[in-house]
Parts: sequence; C-alpha cells; structure tokens
Amino acid sequence: MKRIVEHVIAIPGARHGHLSDAVRERIEQMVLRGDIEAGERINELRLAGRLKVSRGPVREALRSLERAGLLVAIPNRGMFVRRLELEEALHLYDVRAGLARVAARLAALRASAKQLKRLQALFQRMQQACAAREVAAFNHWNSAFHAELMETSCNPRLIAMSESVRNELQLYLGKGVVGPAQLRKSQAEHRVVLAAIERGDAEGAGAALEAHVLSGKQRMLDYLGSRGEGIRAARLAP
Repeated sequence: MKRIVEHVIAIPGARHGHLSDAVRERIEQMVLRGDIEAGERINELRLAGRLKVSRGPVREALRSLERAGLLVAIPNRGMFVRRLELEEALHLYDVRAGLARVAARLAALRASAKQLKRLQALFQRMQQACAAREVAAFNHWNSAFHAELMETSCNPRLIAMSESVRNELQLYLGKGVVGPAQLRKSQAEHRVVLAAIERGDAEGAGAALEAHVLSGKQRMLDYLGSRGEGIRAARLAP
C-alpha cells in the first residue's frame, strides 16, 4: 500500500497575533497553486493538522474563501474548491480587461520613478524567461508585473477588485493554457503597455493593457480549441 505523507506547513503569522489571516493566506495559496484541486472536498480536520492549528481558524478561513469565490459550500456534503467552467472564465476575462484599462491609465498618470524602475525590472525578468522559453518563470514574473502595475494605480479599491477577479480566474488558468509559443507575443504586448506608461500616455496604456488581457482570453480559446475543448465557447470571444 502506498503511504501518503503530508508535510506540516508552518504558519509564521501565528507568532505575531495574526493567525486567522495567516491561515487564510496559506490555504488560499494552496488552492491557487492547485495543491488542493478544483472540485476537491476540503477535509477541515486534516487541513488543521497540516497547518498545526486548531479547527477554528481553519473554519474561519474557509468561510472567508467561500465569500471570495474560491470555495463553495454544498449542504450536507461540506466545503469544496470551486470548479470554474469555461463560460465563467470568459466572463471574468471581460471584467479583468475593464479593470486593467483603468489601472494602466492611472499608472501612466501616477507612476513614480521608483515604481517605473520596478516595472522595468520585472519586464526584464520576463524577457529573460521568454528568451529561455521557461514558462513557469515567465508566469511567475508575469504575475508580479501585473500586480506591480495594479499597485502603481494607487487605487486600493481597484487593486482589491482586480485581485478577487484574478484569483477566481486562476482556478481555471491553473490548468495551464500558455506554452512557450505564446510567450513572445505576450511579452511584445507587455512592451507596448510599459512604453505607454513610461511616456505618461494614459489612454494608450489603458487601451494596450485591455487589449493584452483580451488577447490572453483569445489565446486561451485557441489553446482549448487545439484540444477540441473550446469550440462551444468560441462565440463568447470578442
């Protein structure tokens, strides 16, 4: 019989009086990384054991993640990782595109020299990953670039809404829909966005980032279509 070993995960926040927030953050990371898969039932007792905390903070974290749209409670069955359907993912792309347009426009108007340097550094990291065809590294720096761009908008409500949409969408994108062939096109789009922000072109930056997100939506459809999965939903693409 195969022995299943579950590693204990430390919660550093417990030492600083922020246990509930730290537990929520760690479970959220596990869901978004796919450590707990879409459709999987959450075993509250086992999860508490892995995190070395009581069931109370875990239960509170699960309810919070349910409100955030990452989990779903099914009566008499328990809490499950939400399984996002393709049609929902496409609608989320449209919302994300609208938020991206506003964020890039504000970033072009508000970016400090320090923020610009951070965006440029992240762009170079993506460039290196793209040249090496390292998909995982590119995805990592891509997420960091988009998060930094949102922070540069200096609008907390916009940042929170964007993060919520991004997390929900990650439930679907966790399947992996971008390969080495798509990296160069995505990076070319990033270059247009960054150039517009650098020259303070608010409308140009907004239009470029919105187009980039919608291009990502189409790349996802193309990828699924190549596998025979995207034909039914293709009519929803812009």
